[in-house]
Amino acid sequence: MSDRSPEFEVAGPDGAVYRTQAATLEEAELVQVADDLRQFLELLERSLAGFNADGNPGYL
Repeated sequence: MSDRSPEFEVAGPDGAVYRTQAATLEEAELVQVADDLRQFLELLERSLAGFNADGNPGYL
């Protein structure tokens, strides 16, 4: 079992996608992970493909 806090991805009003860096959204520091949803989904696809190929979880 992991002792890491859960991470959430949220879309901001500017269209960018952010990841939380705390246990709850109320306490969260947001870090931008993609400029928009399309870029986020492309990064997610690459991460999943890499994980499937060699077990490397990648950026996301």
